[in-house]
Amino acid sequence: MTEIERKEDRNTTRIAFVPSNWKALIAFTAAVMVLPAFFRNDYFYFFFNILALNAIVVLGLNLLIGSTGQVSLGHAAFYGLGAYISAISSTTYHLPLFASLVIALALVALTSFLLALPTLRLEGHYLVMATLGFNIIICIVLGQMESITGGPSGFPGIPKLRLGPWIIATDRQFYYFIWSSFIVLFTLTLNLTGSRVGRALAAIHEKELTAKTLAIPTYGYKVATFVLSAVYAGFAGFCYAHYVTFISPKTFDIFYSVQIVTMVAVGGMGSLWGGLAGTALLTSIPELLHQLEDLQVLLYGLILMAVLVGCPNGLFPAIATFVTSTASKLAGWIARRPCESSSANSAKGEGRGFQPPAPESDAPLPRRELRSTNGPLLKLDGISLSFGGLQALSDVAIQVQPGEIVALIGPNGAGKTTVLNLISGLIEPGRGTIELDGLRLSGLPPHRVAAAGIGRTFQSVQVFGSLSVLDNLLLGYHKNGRCGFISACLRTPAERCEEEGLKIQALELLESFGLAKPALHSVRRLSLVEQKILEIARALALSPRVLLLDEPAGGLNPREGEFLMRHIEALRNRGMGVVLVEHDMNMVMRLADRIYVLQQGRLIASGTPSEIRKNPLVIAAYLGSRKGRLTAESAEKIKG
Repeated sequence: MTEIERKEDRNTTRIAFVPSNWKALIAFTAAVMVLPAFFRNDYFYFFFNILALNAIVVLGLNLLIGSTGQVSLGHAAFYGLGAYISAISSTTYHLPLFASLVIALALVALTSFLLALPTLRLEGHYLVMATLGFNIIICIVLGQMESITGGPSGFPGIPKLRLGPWIIATDRQFYYFIWSSFIVLFTLTLNLTGSRVGRALAAIHEKELTAKTLAIPTYGYKVATFVLSAVYAGFAGFCYAHYVTFISPKTFDIFYSVQIVTMVAVGGMGSLWGGLAGTALLTSIPELLHQLEDLQVLLYGLILMAVLVGCPNGLFPAIATFVTSTASKLAGWIARRPCESSSANSAKGEGRGFQPPAPESDAPLPRRELRSTNGPLLKLDGISLSFGGLQALSDVAIQVQPGEIVALIGPNGAGKTTVLNLISGLIEPGRGTIELDGLRLSGLPPHRVAAAGIGRTFQSVQVFGSLSVLDNLLLGYHKNGRCGFISACLRTPAERCEEEGLKIQALELLESFGLAKPALHSVRRLSLVEQKILEIARALALSPRVLLLDEPAGGLNPREGEFLMRHIEALRNRGMGVVLVEHDMNMVMRLADRIYVLQQGRLIASGTPSEIRKNPLVIAAYLGSRKGRLTAESAEKIKG
């Protein structure tokens, strides 16, 4: 995982890549290795070994829940499959332990992949119920196949772990093995979450629909993450089976899945360090309350309820926020500098009058070569769409030429945003075709539409609040990367070089839009106009042939709208096609080369701004008049 240290030298900006989390990781590793010096009782070794096994399962589940927002109640089943497959391979078939491990992980990966294909198309409680049912089925199978698994009586005689000629026979030896394994997996996971793939997973968790329009294959990433988290659980199951040398189905029932999910929730979804803290807390509570056997369940439940109610985002993030807030207040109390408040507001973009630089012809905007076609750049032909009995669009035909700004106008509910959703692949048309520079887009998934050359913004600004300004823009460059999960986990030289190149390009693009200074700040600190410009810059990072703008001036004052119009005009000068949906008629009349007018899903007029300005049907539909007759006041408004 890397963070960017940004330094400014007069008019030049350079970035240096500095590893993060390594100090905490080194300190944690040192503590784990030194800890055995403070206890001699084997019971403590056993406790910490079980803690490490739980931590590995939680690490995988936290990656799934925290990164993609997918909740699974089936990880106890993968834990059990890893244990049983390895036990049967090594005990019944007398295979070497390494072969048993490979077979166990391969079968867990295959099973999770087959489960993920249908279930990850589900959302919300449906996915939870599907994985819950899978866990129940596995428990029943393990209990009923007595000739293979031993049934409810369990599976004994599992061999101890071996590392070459050395047998891991004692609790102390297993302690060093399992915690070393956890640290390795934790490091790989940190690398993944701090990479190009990790940014995409964070975007999927926060705004999956927006992530699709940034050429991120959301479904494929969710399946891959689900499989990876299941493999973590399978590896923990392998280690557990060869540590205790006896397993039974009861260990891997649904209650263990609930416990693992609770550990993630208490520690903080998406916080890897928080997941470790949540695991330590919930693994320790039953041991601490062991003497209060009659009240153990009640006290355990009260503690969990207090944590989840008092810290809904997790215990670890709540503690970190409290410490940061307290330190900030203490520093302010000591400094007693009133000017800091105004400077803080300035940093947040509050009341400082953002002034992006004037667009330049040599600005480092991504470019894409157009095909040599004689037809329009973007063509919608005979597009119709209905939602049940509601006809949203009917026989809509729109064309956009290179270097042309086409505006879509009409009253609310006319179908303007629906047209943009159809072009970007978020909705499939019921009838008709959509072509981009000769390529048929209708029927393609949104991430392939975006990769083909469609960039878009949204009516309500869609920025990712959990990411920095720079990371938000880097999502637009996601399709330019080639390194996947394995390269990200291992932080290969190719992955590091690719990541550095993408960040340099992104910073140059931010500078061209006047957003380089807050590049490392949270995107929440930007003003509305800055967020809108960032969203446009992120869409431009896709190297689009056509840019779809959905009410870009909404919520902006006239001065900010003027800044925005200058940048949109610059895109036309570069030969890019622009589809503009906007209610600000001043912007439409100034920018648009042609205008299409929608009313109740139908095109009622099209033409140049001067033609549309004089069209009585447009005035009647857009401004409204009784029985279609224009009033002098309405005519003056549209002509003005």
